[in-house]
Amino acid sequence: MKLESHLPRQSPWLYITPLLNAILLLLVYFLFSSGFVIQSGITVEKPRSSSRLTGFDRAHIITLAPGNEVPMYFDGRRVSLDELTQKLVEGRSGERRVIIHHDRQAPSGRVVEVINLAQELGYEAAISTTPSPPPLAP
Repeated sequence: MKLESHLPRQSPWLYITPLLNAILLLLVYFLFSSGFVIQSGITVEKPRSSSRLTGFDRAHIITLAPGNEVPMYFDGRRVSLDELTQKLVEGRSGERRVIIHHDRQAPSGRVVEVINLAQELGYEAAISTTPSPPPLAP
């Protein structure tokens, strides 16, 4: 004996809604997580190093680009040395770490000056580098 349902047929949207919900959640996740990548937006050729440093995920980024005037950027916005000092003083209540992205051609005196400025204002400073290639096996 075949059993028959006497319930009314449901709309196909009832079955598509959870699928759309899952797709939208994935879309939102990937949109928000793409902002977690640390990049300053300024192209610099960083020096190479084999060391790694952790704990600077939400640090401010100071970029020293190559050039005669050594343009500086704080979190992607171009600043002068005085403006950088002001921004660091204003931001002392938040994250107390900075990452220095500097080009290999940037004068080392300017890099040291920025690091000293950050440390004098109570920040931890780290220099961003490019990972060294692994040594060749003999």
